[in-house]
Amino acid sequence: MDIQLIFRTWVNALTQPGEEFFAAQRENASATLSTALTWIIAASVIAALLGALRSTIFSAPMGGFDQLVDLLPPDVQDEFGTAVETGPTAGTAFSFATIIIGPISFLIGVGIYHLIARILGGIGQYGRYTYLYSTFAAPLMIVTSVLGFIPVLGGCVSAILAIYQLVLAYYATKVEYNLTQGRAIIVVVAPLLAGLLLIACLAVVAFGAILSLLSNFT
Repeated sequence: MDIQLIFRTWVNALTQPGEEFFAAQRENASATLSTALTWIIAASVIAALLGALRSTIFSAPMGGFDQLVDLLPPDVQDEFGTAVETGPTAGTAFSFATIIIGPISFLIGVGIYHLIARILGGIGQYGRYTYLYSTFAAPLMIVTSVLGFIPVLGGCVSAILAIYQLVLAYYATKVEYNLTQGRAIIVVVAPLLAGLLLIACLAVVAFGAILSLLSNFT
């Protein structure tokens, strides 16, 4: 495994977006599902380690906090003590769950794009498409984890990168499945719109349930 070549590929994917890059990568002999999984798993491991470190750092007791807790009733102090003790452990466990969740969500997400592209008449291979997608998904996973160390600003930049990932997904989809511009946009945007619609429906159902419960008390 040529680490330098992988790093250069990732950098080019993020800094030189366009059809030319993905068209060239499409002809790469390493453009396979196994390569994509290797990269995503590696990125997930790095993200998990960074997440565990972040959880440890931000869960550390802050100056003056213990004195404030001492002023609270004993029962409340016990609750704070339990939260402080379990907080880092829970955060670390969740971080390492990324090693499993990352690859699975990647395969499912790319699979959804693949199905939509095929429905719209695209012709391409799922394995090769996962490789094209991993050229930017893997490094963005690591970058997002690093940004997690920066309060507020890191979240804002991560949101921008999420939008940028959609742009890169558009190029990869258009190249792999030889789709028109409009159809490639539909492939990338459709799952997002479906997710937002689902959230809206769940919000309406939850709001209706709350109103129903409140009416029972009146």
